[in-house]
Amino acid sequence: MARTAVQAILLAAGASSRFKSETSKLLFTLCGQAMILFPVKILHALGIPTTLVIGYKKEQIKRLLEEHGCDSLSFVEQAEQRGTGDAVAATTATWHADHIFVMNGDMPLIQAELVANLIEQHIQSDAAVSFVTAHNTDPSTGAYGRIVHINGIMSIVEARDFTGNPQTDCCINAGIYIFRREFLKQYIDTLHTHANSRELYLTDLIEIASRQHLRITTITAPFDQVRGVNTLQELWAAEQIKRAEIIEHYMQQGVRFTYAQSTHVDVDVVIGAGTCIEAGVQLLSGTRIGKHVTIGSFSCIRNSVIGEHVTVQSHSIITDATIGASARIGPFAHIHNNSSIGSESVIGNFVEVTTSSIAQKTKIKHLSYIGNAHIGSNVNIGAGTIIANYNGVSKQTTIIEDNASIGCNNSLVAPITIEQYAMTGAGSVITEDVPAHALAIARAQQVNKEGYATRLRASLSIAGVRML
Repeated sequence: MARTAVQAILLAAGASSRFKSETSKLLFTLCGQAMILFPVKILHALGIPTTLVIGYKKEQIKRLLEEHGCDSLSFVEQAEQRGTGDAVAATTATWHADHIFVMNGDMPLIQAELVANLIEQHIQSDAAVSFVTAHNTDPSTGAYGRIVHINGIMSIVEARDFTGNPQTDCCINAGIYIFRREFLKQYIDTLHTHANSRELYLTDLIEIASRQHLRITTITAPFDQVRGVNTLQELWAAEQIKRAEIIEHYMQQGVRFTYAQSTHVDVDVVIGAGTCIEAGVQLLSGTRIGKHVTIGSFSCIRNSVIGEHVTVQSHSIITDATIGASARIGPFAHIHNNSSIGSESVIGNFVEVTTSSIAQKTKIKHLSYIGNAHIGSNVNIGAGTIIANYNGVSKQTTIIEDNASIGCNNSLVAPITIEQYAMTGAGSVITEDVPAHALAIARAQQVNKEGYATRLRASLSIAGVRML
């Protein structure tokens, strides 16, 4: 395919009025990726230079594309949104290729193969215009123009103007076209404004080509590949399709989903073979999961790397973190803010780890908070241990070296260093460094007052206080 002879116009200027949002619908995410990025990335992968027609929320759209490294795009502003015909006419000065590919920007389910096939057939058939159709007899699935043939003339009738029978005129226009530049240049300025919408319709060019007896080529695609998104309901439907596509792909790669219909996986997530994903799991953008991992029910993992043979038990949240091989996390663990957990370590029930590094074979199994800490290998942190890392002004660092043992219900007041093989007694508040091999105990000495409990009960009884 001579892709160098093709350039693309991506229509992204619409006001998204049916979304009832102050944000362009093209910025809404679908499986973790903004809608506009789906067609942009496909056109980039095919090597087709692309111009975006922008208008509504143009700065937001440009900023998003810049953040995602889409530097090769060019932009044309449609100052007033007067329809698809007007949007394409605004790009006239950018036309340089022999063929102009045009598509709507709200088509996140589009496949690269479909775009490539349309372009190839258009060029091989030497058509004036080619476009994609789909079979759809249900008018409730979206406002799609329908392909109508009357007296040998083909035309596209927009949904608001269509009065026929969708069972008879069952082919819809997908909103994906390619024009020979000479044809587009000759006729784009002949489009007229429709009275009911006050817009110029690009689709009128199909009837013009048909009346001129010029060659028109169409290819048919599954409706689910060319769904547009004009409402939040349609966004929801498209996301279900994309999510199912992603999960099916990983099933074919040897990943088990125990309750796939309740699982969410974003488009850029990577999952290794032999992994098991349980019910209600969310695997969000930027996540990489190794082989033979188990992710327990209702866990949420975002932008994190999970090593091989890791077990993440139910209801755990992992964000911006790295988990080493064969570690065990949860249940109800929370690991975030660029924390790293070493191989074979255990982060257990109701443990939060933030902005910390934990080396291999360390155990923090119960009810603890670890913040701004660097913890070595083979360390044991007792239940209920808290690192007091904030002094009211800034976060302070705690260092716990290899083979140290921290007693239950400790408060470690940062900044502090507990050296290798050191121990702390249960219930201690540690405010000073602990040398290697030392035992630190920092708690009030226990005092037993003989008979005091009996005397206390008697005095309360006399005062009329009921004892439970």
